[in-house]
Amino acid sequence: MITGESIPVLKRPGSSVVAGSINHSGTLTVRLTRLTANNSIKTIGLMVDEAKSSKARFQELADRVAGVFVPIILAITIIVFAIWIGVGKVNHGYSASQTCINAMTYAIAALIVSCPCAIGLAVPMVLVIAGGVAAKHGVIFQCAETIEKARNVTHVVFDKTGTLTKGEMRVVEERFPNQDKLALMPLIYDLCSTSKHPVSSAITEHLGRSDKEEVSRLCNIKSLSGFGIEADWGDDHVRLGSAYWLSAENLPAVKQVLSKGLTVCCVTVNKGLVAVFGLQDTLQQDTEIVISELQRRNIEISIISGDNEKAVSLVATRLGVPSSNIRARYSPGDKQNYIKSITSKDSTVLFCGDGTNDAIALAEAAIGMHVSGGTDIAKSAADAVLIRPNLKGIIVLMDLSQAFYRRVVLNFVWSFVYNAFAILLAAGAFPKIRIEPQYAGLGEIVSVLPVIAIGVQLRWARFTKI
Repeated sequence: MITGESIPVLKRPGSSVVAGSINHSGTLTVRLTRLTANNSIKTIGLMVDEAKSSKARFQELADRVAGVFVPIILAITIIVFAIWIGVGKVNHGYSASQTCINAMTYAIAALIVSCPCAIGLAVPMVLVIAGGVAAKHGVIFQCAETIEKARNVTHVVFDKTGTLTKGEMRVVEERFPNQDKLALMPLIYDLCSTSKHPVSSAITEHLGRSDKEEVSRLCNIKSLSGFGIEADWGDDHVRLGSAYWLSAENLPAVKQVLSKGLTVCCVTVNKGLVAVFGLQDTLQQDTEIVISELQRRNIEISIISGDNEKAVSLVATRLGVPSSNIRARYSPGDKQNYIKSITSKDSTVLFCGDGTNDAIALAEAAIGMHVSGGTDIAKSAADAVLIRPNLKGIIVLMDLSQAFYRRVVLNFVWSFVYNAFAILLAAGAFPKIRIEPQYAGLGEIVSVLPVIAIGVQLRWARFTKI
């Protein structure tokens, strides 16, 4: 689905529809306005490619250092050789051959003891371990750039349906004004059972019923798109649907439910109100604690969705997200533009979504995170994937990024300290201490083992418990 609606949207003559949408009831006559080469999925794919190619790609620091390491070491070797030639001739008065041999031993020792492997492994070693740790916690990142940038996230943007919510309606309040609930349950259950509308399905699931309950006798059942259902029940006329369709929006019982921002479904018998149900989209089980943790870290939260404004506002209110940070009725292109508008050189935006309509925003954001169960086009556009429908993976990625960064920095510091100190020892900078050429090769082990140990230690890193 492109729009991300949690409940069906009424279509009238002239309305646009998207191929792949579900028509719950009634008959639609549709005019084709765009051919395959120009359809919505093709357009989204092209916009994803454009957004991906426009993202900055940073070259690894390790690659830059390793690229100049060998020339620098060769230059140092030549300098060491030249210095010892001078020392041998001037200070010690060696013969030419003895001077060259002596200078050569120092130069070779300096060359051998230097170790680019520690620098080369500084990032990849930690990256491999981080990938395994992330997968253990339900996160897979698709490039090193993702794990590098996650620690700097300043703004997290969520899609609503399928990401923050399950896209499933649930009855959270019910009222039976001056009526016997048990007597009405068979009637309402059978009336809702005739429709596959999400609201009807939610009420059916909420009421349930046993085989011992009396089965109501409904006839002349009609489903009216965008309004509700009506039927005859013996000599009575029964209707179930929107409060506005039933002209019940001003009744006290309905107003109380409407004031809570819930989706309201009413039941009338001969135009008299007998039942009111308040429904809302179901939040993912960990949504609230993840949002609270992000807000505790002073990370700004936004919600953008193709769903209607009322549905988005209700979710935002429940999660404590300010109204200035919510956007409803947003197309895929609108989502991309929103990501661009909040992106700057001082900000790192993470977008979390699951659907095809989120693919462009996933590609545009500094970090695009795809939620398990979403579409393949969204998954291909993302930088990281939550392999379980668990938003805690966002916190894991941020914490892991911080741990990754600290260990990479520590590896670089160690590599610099080792190479500087070992080359000075091998080059004879300290008169009474030097590394002989025959032992210089052991420097490979001395330099690499700490890098491996630092990387492996990441397996026992502690993450925020939420």
